[in-house]
Amino acid sequence: MSLTVRTTLCIIRDDLHALRRTVAARGHIETIQAIDALIGVAEAEAVQAIRRTDQLA
Repeated sequence: MSLTVRTTLCIIRDDLHALRRTVAARGHIETIQAIDALIGVAEAEAVQAIRRTDQLA
């Protein structure tokens, strides 16, 4: 997988965590839970994409 794609995935992950911190500071519990779910899905998908690409390389 190219460094650009890996970097993009890391930036997205970091942005989701930053969003979560902002929402947590405001006390929106339901939104925090939704963001946590998105983070989990995004991280799982990123890991799978990286593994598939690395196997093809």
